[in-house]
Amino acid sequence: MIHGTLLRRLLALSGLLLVLCSGTALWVGGSPAMAGGLALGFGLGMAPFASWAWIAVRGWSTRRSRIVTALLIGAKLGLYVGLLYLLVARGVVNPIGVLVGITAVVLVVSVGTLAASSTPPKEAA
Repeated sequence: MIHGTLLRRLLALSGLLLVLCSGTALWVGGSPAMAGGLALGFGLGMAPFASWAWIAVRGWSTRRSRIVTALLIGAKLGLYVGLLYLLVARGVVNPIGVLVGITAVVLVVSVGTLAASSTPPKEAA
């Protein structure tokens, strides 16, 4: 299981990466829709990891935790639907930017978790 401090570091690293990418996109003359898509993709890509930390620790231990977990998942899906409809379907942000943002978050967290969990080989006695 990924530790909370590692998760926060990886999400901060992916946020920094996407801020740099969206700033570069604006600086080289890209559209603000692409930069907005990257920001939206970061938010949508970060939400499952941020909520997963809570669900993994307390998610199914008591009846109240199960109810809160179900409400959290429902609210998260509602947020996804609302943001995607309002921003992507109406053409405010670029859907390719959203895809790149989500993919970047998933890659940073996946590679960071794999790199942090590798154990050094044992030395011979």
